[in-house]
Amino acid sequence: MFFLLNQLNVSVICFLTEFLQKQRHKVDVTLDADTAHPRLEISDDGKSVKDTGTIRNVPSKEKRFDSHTFVLAKKGYTCGRHYWEVDVGKRRSWVLGIVRESVTRKGTLTPSPKNGFWAIGLAAGRDYWAYTDPWTRVSVSGKLQKIGIFLDISTRKISFYYVHKKTALYTFSLGGDSSQEEKFFPFFSTGPSAAETDDEPLRIARDFEDDGDE
Repeated sequence: MFFLLNQLNVSVICFLTEFLQKQRHKVDVTLDADTAHPRLEISDDGKSVKDTGTIRNVPSKEKRFDSHTFVLAKKGYTCGRHYWEVDVGKRRSWVLGIVRESVTRKGTLTPSPKNGFWAIGLAAGRDYWAYTDPWTRVSVSGKLQKIGIFLDISTRKISFYYVHKKTALYTFSLGGDSSQEEKFFPFFSTGPSAAETDDEPLRIARDFEDDGDE
């Protein structure tokens, strides 16, 4: 029994060390209002987004999503390691991850790796899902409030973390190889357009201090 407990403690310490190393790759993520669906309102500092529930009069842009409440970050990545955190608060619906730069912006689409999306989310305040094809349920103890996202283009992987408990949630393989010069952008969604409007914003974390996840 002592041996098993000791092995468990070593595993926990190794994972925590690995997680802290990922946090050292923190990047400054800012939202690109020109990509945001007309219902979405981006804060002046570009660090949060909320669903207004109303189609706003915004400039028509080729890169703007017009059928789903999606928005991308201003900066995309073709190489390296990148880590950021998002505070989802008490929202009942959200989706977070990355997309290829070439992802479809107009008309309806389904987030999935084959469509250029690697993302997880909460649906209707009940279940957490990885947007594979078909969806994969993500087992979570408690309610997520802050999500850590680590994109490692060198290994072609993106991983999601439960920040408060410092545990892994899900990892996607991006496929291909690191020599491919495709750009990946951080991706955010307030959930289905048909869902009841939740005016609590998604916030990009400015620091990595725990803030009381339940």
